[in-house]
Amino acid sequence: MEINKKKEVIDACLKMFVSKGLFETTSRDLSKSLQLQSGGLYYYFKSKDEVVLACAEEAAIRLEEYLIIPALDQLNDPDQMMKLLKVRAEEMAPMMQFLTQVATADKYKEQLKPSLGGLSKRYKEYAQQFADHCNCELEVIEPYVYMCITAVANYMIFGEETYILPQINLTKEKIKQLMIKGD
Repeated sequence: MEINKKKEVIDACLKMFVSKGLFETTSRDLSKSLQLQSGGLYYYFKSKDEVVLACAEEAAIRLEEYLIIPALDQLNDPDQMMKLLKVRAEEMAPMMQFLTQVATADKYKEQLKPSLGGLSKRYKEYAQQFADHCNCELEVIEPYVYMCITAVANYMIFGEETYILPQINLTKEKIKQLMIKGD
């Protein structure tokens, strides 16, 4: 099967899962979103579970590429970085909510662990970029980077800014403090 076509299938299925929800989306809905006859989805995937896992992995990649990586470009301006994270987190909240549904479902969580484990390993690389930028040891900034990632994830899941403001402000102030020391 052509890689581009499979990517298109995953894109369409992910869009359906995000808009309708993991448990509310049927195989028929997925086939219809691809403009296929009922069951046509099984030409591309062996089962709906396989589609769910492929879509969850794609969601994790998109979240990382749309949230974390652009934030690294804003390291010189922590205030702007946090504003960008907030705006993008609001835009990506439905995708995070879908990913959370998959990651917490008994049926999928074990199979999704390798993908999420790879993502969490890259967090250390991101923390190292912060440390290099702030001219400090990794151990100094790493907890703040993880706290920020967790706070943004919680914001996307729960949609309540007051839940995350203390962690975001603490992280932002620590980065500013380290940048001043590094100058």
